[in-house]
Amino acid sequence: MPRPRRLLNIALCAATAVAALLPLAAHAVAELTPAQEQLLRQAARGFANKDYLPAASALPELGQTYMGSWVGYWALQPRLSTLTQAQYERYARQFPSGVAPELLRRQWLLQLGKRQDWTAFAQVYRQGPAPQLISLRCYAASDPLLSSEMDLVPPLLLWRAASPTDQACNGLAKAALATGQISQTALWEQLQRFFRQGFFQQALQFAPFLPAPAARSLPRLVQNPGAWIEGRIDPASSGAESPETRELVRLALLQLAYQQPERAVAWVSSSQGRELPAALRAEILYQSAWSAARQLRMEAATWYAQAYRIDPSYRPDEEVSAWMLRVALRARDWPLVERAYALMPTAQRERGEWQFWNAFAQWQQGQVDRARATFTRLASPWDYAGQLSLAALGRPLRLPSSAPDPAPQSSATLASQGDFQRAITLYRLGLYFDALAEWQHLLDNLPNSGDVRAAASAAADRQAWLLVINASTRVRNDGDWRQGFVLPFRRAILAAARDNGLDPAFVAGLIRQESGFAPGIASSAGAQGLMQVMPATAAWIKSRRPMLAAADLHSDTGNLEIGSAYLAHVLERFQGALPLAAAAYNAGPGAVARWLQRWNPQADPWSGAIFAANIPYRQTRDYVQAVLSNTAIYSALLDGQEPDPLALWQLQGSSGLEPVAATATPQP
Repeated sequence: MPRPRRLLNIALCAATAVAALLPLAAHAVAELTPAQEQLLRQAARGFANKDYLPAASALPELGQTYMGSWVGYWALQPRLSTLTQAQYERYARQFPSGVAPELLRRQWLLQLGKRQDWTAFAQVYRQGPAPQLISLRCYAASDPLLSSEMDLVPPLLLWRAASPTDQACNGLAKAALATGQISQTALWEQLQRFFRQGFFQQALQFAPFLPAPAARSLPRLVQNPGAWIEGRIDPASSGAESPETRELVRLALLQLAYQQPERAVAWVSSSQGRELPAALRAEILYQSAWSAARQLRMEAATWYAQAYRIDPSYRPDEEVSAWMLRVALRARDWPLVERAYALMPTAQRERGEWQFWNAFAQWQQGQVDRARATFTRLASPWDYAGQLSLAALGRPLRLPSSAPDPAPQSSATLASQGDFQRAITLYRLGLYFDALAEWQHLLDNLPNSGDVRAAASAAADRQAWLLVINASTRVRNDGDWRQGFVLPFRRAILAAARDNGLDPAFVAGLIRQESGFAPGIASSAGAQGLMQVMPATAAWIKSRRPMLAAADLHSDTGNLEIGSAYLAHVLERFQGALPLAAAAYNAGPGAVARWLQRWNPQADPWSGAIFAANIPYRQTRDYVQAVLSNTAIYSALLDGQEPDPLALWQLQGSSGLEPVAATATPQP
């Protein structure tokens, strides 16, 4: 239904008024009047509903306040697809700097790049720092007005750094291929990357840049790689094959490894496959093992070991080597764990998770002193690898004394700054992701950890808990767990946990990961509130729990009641195993049930941690590790005890696992 003409006139008048307003003062933090507060709430509510008109009508009144740049942003961002360069320029003149202007600049540049409006793109690109977003860097390299005057990154390097689905960088690559800036060798290498990652259809768009025979073969290869390879391979004449045929064979094998790993393994293990170079056979086996590992297939460990034996010098990429270590843990193949760790690049080996599991493998093989040295270095109450290291050393989780409170005057000074005021106001309006963007800008410009803690303290005074937790991640090992592990809604959390037979530390640890205690927060998928419950899940759990019929998913108390009831359901389904319940809460109980059907972990004290390391979904894997690490800390806070971190990771009683005696935890 068309909008009334009166509202359109308001929007047009407001847009014209933007040009007449004076630039916003850098530190204009005067309080808003009650009438301005009302206009701001209406503008924010409209923006949340993708309606720009309330912000456009409020801009003449709010443009010179400390929130002016955001109101202007809300008036323009929902209509980017129809925005004009003149409208953007009026905004940029009024608000030349700040988080909202830079956010709009990036989004407008993306829009101009899609339109291929290179004149406007060059103009906007020159108005600020070069954006780091890879798509914008590719558009800049495609802009003839910029490529002739700026020191831009070569197209091939940008294409290599981009996702195979990035249209801007793929477009740049096509133009560079047409002009000879990207060689045929580099093109084949990129096609190999696309095939390793499963982007076969995206690869087809580059077929026209291959030699004619290869260009004709590539679509047939993608349609049925097995049939294509059987009709093309002739080991007796392998030395006489054209380079293009050898490259196509490699792509066909990579596609088989991704889609039908057992078939790829059988082929490279056959008499025909053994004629291939050792490095290629190792590559296909590694890729096949990676595909199988993510499906929790146990033969993946065998294939990884075969790949290593064929060519010990071959170095798979980071994701392939990470899954090599994970599947080796699953198979309890400790030498293979060490081999996988040794194959990792240096930066990957420096991650605490991989250092822990490598030391764990050494421990299992009797290298106690080496393992203990690593565990001692990693031991910490604050993260997953640190807590597991404490458990391996037989130490409880002990929270250090908290740091002194920040000086009151420091918090008061920070609270008077425009960045702080905007972050808190956005938080109060429920625009949490915009609040985080403003908050990060503030923290980036603070000189030391003391100021960061002062900012967190000021945010805590205003109950902006998500911002407090975010700031705490900037201050490592200062012992101030009170900021990093706040516990608002304490009474409601304890009541919801009690009513559902849950450990309140588990509920608190999950909420910290789900929402950062931001009330009313909603995800892009529609998950709601403190416990990020989907409306369909809420309706389902209400149908099973009539006493929850009146619970309001959008209220803090109702959200806690519904979310805790669902968490209790998945915990009961998986017989009290916290790692499985956390995984089910994030990925769904059906996914966890499927994983357990493919691989039933053996019963020992470390099976839960090994299960979590092997969760096929990256988001869920990181989620479970974070939730249980949070739970251990909240357990210490709520109970005043020094918990054993490993106790949270037990799977006994779940899915056929046998209970493990409390004394079964080995000690180095």
